[in-house]
Amino acid sequence: MKTIAVVTDGISRLELFLNKNIESIFKDKITIKNYYLNSMEKNQIIEGDVVLVMIDERAVQIKSYVDDVKKIIKINRSIKQNEVYKLFALPEGIEVLVVNDNEQTILETVSSLYDMGINHLNFIQYDPKKDYSHIKVAVTPGESSLVPSYIEEVIDLGHRCIDSSTFLQIIAKLNIDDREVTERLIKYSDKVISSYSGVNTKFKELTIKNEELNSIINLSSVGMAMLSNKEEIVICNQSVKRILDIDNNIIGKKVKDIENKDLRMIFSLSKANDEVIKFKNKYINVNKHNIESFGKITGAYFCIQEVTYIKKLEQNLSKKLRDKGQVARYHFDDIKTKSAELEQSKELAKKIAKSDYTVLITGESGTGKELMAQSIHNDSLRFNQPFIAINCAAMPENLLESELFGYEEGAFTGALKGGKKGLFEQAHNGTIFLDEIGDMPMYLQTKLLRVIQENQVMRVGGENVIDIDVRIIAATNRDLLEMIKKEKFRADLYYRINVLHINIPPLRDRKEDITAMLTYFMNKKINISNEVSKILNNYSWPGNIRELKNTAMYIDTMCMEDEVKICDLPHNILNNRKEYTQEIKILQDKASIEKAKKIMQIINEENKLNKSIGRSGIVSKLNEEDDFITEGEVRRILSIFKELDLVTSEVGRKGSKLSEKGIYLLKNI
Repeated sequence: MKTIAVVTDGISRLELFLNKNIESIFKDKITIKNYYLNSMEKNQIIEGDVVLVMIDERAVQIKSYVDDVKKIIKINRSIKQNEVYKLFALPEGIEVLVVNDNEQTILETVSSLYDMGINHLNFIQYDPKKDYSHIKVAVTPGESSLVPSYIEEVIDLGHRCIDSSTFLQIIAKLNIDDREVTERLIKYSDKVISSYSGVNTKFKELTIKNEELNSIINLSSVGMAMLSNKEEIVICNQSVKRILDIDNNIIGKKVKDIENKDLRMIFSLSKANDEVIKFKNKYINVNKHNIESFGKITGAYFCIQEVTYIKKLEQNLSKKLRDKGQVARYHFDDIKTKSAELEQSKELAKKIAKSDYTVLITGESGTGKELMAQSIHNDSLRFNQPFIAINCAAMPENLLESELFGYEEGAFTGALKGGKKGLFEQAHNGTIFLDEIGDMPMYLQTKLLRVIQENQVMRVGGENVIDIDVRIIAATNRDLLEMIKKEKFRADLYYRINVLHINIPPLRDRKEDITAMLTYFMNKKINISNEVSKILNNYSWPGNIRELKNTAMYIDTMCMEDEVKICDLPHNILNNRKEYTQEIKILQDKASIEKAKKIMQIINEENKLNKSIGRSGIVSKLNEEDDFITEGEVRRILSIFKELDLVTSEVGRKGSKLSEKGIYLLKNI
């Protein structure tokens, strides 16, 4: 226990008063020892962690009795507020006799009164040898017996209390950090007028601020500890105690004095940047930062978290992302089909879902590539993690990079303060779906390739790499191999994403799904006539499932009876229903209808593979079937096709493709 030594001239009421004064603040936190100068022996040592004296003269006098002069504190004293207000009521300029036990204490009293703002009176210092019968009022701090009897009014301020500033010195010297002591000193300072203007107010402000900071620090779920530059623990919040299983108070202890060697090792780390340490039966994440003031290191701050807590935060983030809609809503059961080809793709996707490899889904626009991607995610081990989808074709090039990879604060004009996480970071532990990857700019393809290879991203304007764990599912309706030949898509990226390949057939190649899916999408229960069914099956459905769903909504709106009639179909399907008798007659007149049909079939087969074919290619394929034809004859038939709008030809030697009209005509010749 800390000891306070109180040195007075001899046994007196003042000694008892000072003892009570000290005990009122510190209670049982300290022990008081009294020493009397008039009875001190020559070699006697004053024992105490702090030594209190009344005046400067006594501080000099006791130096030989103290082992360390730094322990000596000269008591500043002040008076209670309830008595001092009587002095404010006295008329300005009146003479007031100031009485105390000696000349120095009289001067101190006068000085204290001036410090309190009582400067409207003419204070006269008492000298027992002089006569002051002309003065009517006297003031004394508890020494009323010394006031001459002829004084009419005596204002006894009582013994001067120890000033708040002295108690603050004692607390600092003894290194006392006790909430109860602080609370008692605040209440005490409200009753005593400090000899130092503003000390009480400032002390209360700092105490309140300190309490607020302590509350915030202890409410934090992150472990916080701070060391002084002498490696003494000055802050240790409740979370640190919980994480590191500390059951005693280590504040004020030096690191070297901590008994637990594992705990000592953590606080002895010279540096720590996301350092993962095994502590007892758990793993903790430790960060250490130096605290600097005026260019000098004044201490160190430790931030400590349990790894399990960090994982919990990630799970909470995943839940928030799901709540924001960044979640896969569809499952394999939502893929309705009667097509053996699509059923085969579906079964393949189920097997792929159980792996963690990159997936490439190909198919025309509107075939349901995202539906397949979401189903794969929901059937994988990442099903309870984020599913982030982005359409690479729909996003402007200048925004796509920052959306995918994020950016640091100040990376460009308009960047958010604090920067922004990219979609890859948001998809951490989950799946990112890159739709229309064939439309991604070449410079971003390079950056994406690095992300796939290294499992790391770097934000725009950043210097640090961020580790990620993301499964990539890419999709495209374009012929990536053809794009590679044209140097519009990176070959190395293609082979990185084409690990597991799924192709979704177009709707026109799975006739059995057309009426079934149409009925599924319609809100009304309406029969589809054979005539309408034939028209729907003969239509090429360039928009695939998306167009079929739109058709269902159109029929829902237009059909007012129990059966869908031809007049209830959208105009684009009706306009496609021509018999094309005129075109067939022209082909019969100008060329062999059989050769024309074979040429159209060859072009159509190549088109299904997302390829086009030229004249020489058509000649070669026909010759392979022992159907001899010259290149000139093929050129003539193709020119007839072009006149009838049955084919579209690209500039140069890139070959021909069947138009929608050509596809329909081929099916009806």
